[in-house]
Amino acid sequence: MTLGIVRTLQLAATLVVAGPVGLVGVFNLIEGNHLHGVAFLAAAVAIVAVSEYVYLRLTDRTVGRLRRIGGRLRRD
Repeated sequence: MTLGIVRTLQLAATLVVAGPVGLVGVFNLIEGNHLHGVAFLAAAVAIVAVSEYVYLRLTDRTVGRLRRIGGRLRRD
């Protein structure tokens, strides 16, 4: 249950950062500045990708550690 709350907060923080960057990209594309538009959209996607990677790396270690501890407690 706690990881659900952490996941929601992480997703919200990611969208707060990546959303405006993506909007700048969309507005640049609408105005005809394609190079900057694509660059900003790529930056927004990169922000989301890096955030997801970090989240998965951190929670995998935490959940894996908790599972190992839980397995030891059940056997004892």
